[in-house]
Amino acid sequence: MEPKQRAKVKHSTQGHLAVRDIIDDLVITKINTVSLVIETNAVNFDLLSEQEQMNKISAFSGLVNSLNFPVQILITTKRIDITKYLSYLKTKESDTMTEGLKEQLQIYRQFINNLIVQNDVLDKNFYIVISHYGSGTITNPLQIAKAQKNASLYNKKNLITKAKSQLYFKRDHILKQLGRMGLTGNQLTTAQLIDLFYNTYNPEE
Repeated sequence: MEPKQRAKVKHSTQGHLAVRDIIDDLVITKINTVSLVIETNAVNFDLLSEQEQMNKISAFSGLVNSLNFPVQILITTKRIDITKYLSYLKTKESDTMTEGLKEQLQIYRQFINNLIVQNDVLDKNFYIVISHYGSGTITNPLQIAKAQKNASLYNKKNLITKAKSQLYFKRDHILKQLGRMGLTGNQLTTAQLIDLFYNTYNPEE
């Protein structure tokens, strides 16, 4: 018997994603929502003094109370391979070093090695997502399917123009509030957004 031929794949992976386009540092979804993503840093709250902790809490409370629009907080976590860093430390041991420095470097290298053996070394990234929900936003699955075939429901230029006028004001407000907390933030570019989505859907790579 001849082997059965596999059915042809009619849909690509992209067809299952909610993202329609990434352009001008903005994410456009298939329901005509436009979003921008702000990456921010973090502080180790436990290492702060009691007064510093109270200041951070007060500043965060001020940020939350100042919002009159919804935001999303995204935290990504991935394991870090630091074997190259250990190899780098090994190369730093040289005959020109004093015995004391060489011993300290060996102790530090052993500490790092024990750390990665006993625990996963994780890298965390923090993002704030701000979205614009245009008048043409649709949520029904059947409407979404029709919208993909009907270009009139997706006027990219008009959608982006309207979204920018709203999103940039909200972005600047968030950045100002982050600054009051002693944090920094920056809007992800188109290339950075693509990397973020790629790494999200391809974590092992």
